Amino acid sequence: MRALLVCTIFVFCCLAIGCKGFAYRVPTLNMAPTIKPGQTCIVDQYSEVKIQRFDILMFNAPEAAKKLTKENGDVQYISRIIGLPNEKIEIKDSKVFINDKLLEESFEKITDDRDSRKDVPAMVIPENEYFVMGDNRPQSLDSRYWKTVKKEEILGKVVEILPIDVKK
Repeated sequence: MRALLVCTIFVFCCLAIGCKGFAYRVPTLNMAPTIKPGQTCIVDQYSEVKIQRFDILMFNAPEAAKKLTKENGDVQYISRIIGLPNEKIEIKDSKVFINDKLLEESFEKITDDRDSRKDVPAMVIPENEYFVMGDNRPQSLDSRYWKTVKKEEILGKVVEILPIDVKK
């Protein structure tokens, strides 16, 4: 009876996650304070869903990012979409400008004067590519270091952030 109950719960959990996507535990500070290290995100795989500014996405790390970190194989990152295809983006003193207008970022983020990438020269984002940034700008390896993420590298959108399970 106990085995049946455990199997039933396991199947239910698999179905629940399967309906939304897959789970991913975030290991770094790059999305703090929105997502803290150790929190689990439910990622909904993209099919024909329209990608929008400020979506939080999971994507395969671009080769340029893996070169910077000396990582090999499959590496996934989670970051926020800041710039869309064909937009001009520029960052001046940690302020993001899209098509020469200051971008209003309504989410909580961390900036710091010591951020080595608080200034990024203007560039036009290529078709089917996106400029991504972490919410913890000083501790985020993102498009400021390796330009853009191609649409085909995107694995899905974060649709839920689960609280950290605190053991008593």
